[in-house]
Amino acid sequence: MVRESPQLYAEVVKPYIDAFPPSRLQWVYNILSHKSEADRILFEHPSPTEGFIIVPDLKWDGTTMSTFYIQAIVHTHDIHSLRDIRKRHLPMLRNIRKCGIKVSHDKYGLSAGHLRLFVHYQPSYYHFHVHIVTLELSGQASANVGMAHLLDDVIAMLELEPDGLSDEQGTFARLTMTYNIGKQHGLHDALVERQTSLIE
Repeated sequence: MVRESPQLYAEVVKPYIDAFPPSRLQWVYNILSHKSEADRILFEHPSPTEGFIIVPDLKWDGTTMSTFYIQAIVHTHDIHSLRDIRKRHLPMLRNIRKCGIKVSHDKYGLSAGHLRLFVHYQPSYYHFHVHIVTLELSGQASANVGMAHLLDDVIAMLELEPDGLSDEQGTFARLTMTYNIGKQHGLHDALVERQTSLIE
C-alpha cells in the first residue's frame, strides 16, 4: 500500500499521466466516437462536457450474469482520474449513477441493490470511467478496498463541499489517498521510494 499526498501527486503521478501520448487512449476515443464497439453501446448521453457512454466491459461475455460488468466512460477528455473530479461534476456523476442503474435493470433485470458502482484509483487507463458490476463479481481484487471507491461515496464527499472552492481546494485535490499498486505498475518504484517521508 502507498500513500499519495497532493504533493506526491503533483510531483510524481501527474507528470506520469501527462507523459502518455494521446495515442495511448485512442481505443477509448474510438468507442466514444462510435468508430468501434458501436453495436455494443447500451446508452449514451451525448453532451461533450457532462455526457458519457455505457458499454459492456471488454472482459464480460455479455451473457453470464454472475460476471456482469459494464462501464460508463465520460465524453470529456479533461478528467483523467478521481484526482480531477470536482463539485461541478456532480450532475454528471449523479446521472451516471441513475442511468447505470436503469440500464442494468431494463436490459439485464438487475436491481440497484445487486450492483456496485465504483471508480478505480489508480485506474487501468487515464480517462475517467465508472465500473458497474454485480455484487457476485465484487469479491475480485479490483473491487476491493485499496483500489475501488464507491460512486455513492464520491458523490457524498462532493456534496459536503462548500460552494465556490477553486480547483486546488477541491476534496480530491487535497486528499491524501492510500491504495495498493502492483510492482509492475509504472508508478510503483517512484511512489514506494517516497513513502518514508509521508509516515515520519
